[in-house]
Amino acid sequence: MNAALQPHTTGRGAGLLLAHCAAIADVERTPPRERLEAALGGELAHLLVFALAGGPGRRELHAA
Repeated sequence: MNAALQPHTTGRGAGLLLAHCAAIADVERTPPRERLEAALGGELAHLLVFALAGGPGRRELHAA
């Protein structure tokens, strides 16, 4: 238990964790869909989101 109480100063884990937390807490960030559209274009972003979300009727196709 003593190791958990001592600060860990080597590596980049703590800084990286703080950066991720700051990114989540930033309420003025562009919404994920807009960032995806900017990076990939509207059509490809739509296809990707639809594929990841498992559009309507998809379960019926895989259930057979």
